[in-house]
Amino acid sequence: MMLSRLKTSLAARPGKRIEGGAQTTQAAVAVVIRPNLDVLFIRRAVHKGDPWSGHMALPGGRRDPSDPSLDAVARRETREEVGVDLRAAIRLGRLDDLASPGRTPRMVVSPFVYTLDADPQVTIDPAEVAAHYWFNLQRLVDGEGRSTFRYTHEGRPLDLPCVDLDGQRIWGITLGIVDDLVGRLSAKSG
Repeated sequence: MMLSRLKTSLAARPGKRIEGGAQTTQAAVAVVIRPNLDVLFIRRAVHKGDPWSGHMALPGGRRDPSDPSLDAVARRETREEVGVDLRAAIRLGRLDDLASPGRTPRMVVSPFVYTLDADPQVTIDPAEVAAHYWFNLQRLVDGEGRSTFRYTHEGRPLDLPCVDLDGQRIWGITLGIVDDLVGRLSAKSG
């Protein structure tokens, strides 16, 4: 029922695209849903100079010149980061693109939603991923762990929205993707 509602929503309103430009880096992520309706999240490995170092994220990354499409980026990065091959997955559609705020060059992230018919074996690449987690869609839809946290940016304190589940904090662009996903599942109509 939940996946059917999501598929209908994605067909009725495909994700909005943000047009880039010369100063835009394109990236794509995979929202991977296994049969029990758990979504795969990762904790990024810690690297000096990486603005998203150690953050919770979805498998994905930047587009390489050899990638034929953003969907191909999401699939390639998922295989590289967590060892999950999405060739047999069903692609339900694309969520809204999101742009990184206040960064130059700007990064636009395109999220793609995939379902699997069997639980995958996850094998993380420790150079890119510190850990992986599965969180059930219903927990996200129910708003479990919704709160705010204090974040200091350039000396200014900000209260930002987040989801805290099982000791892990989802926020920023990843939370924006989760909010689009949850909004489509919570809507009364597509």
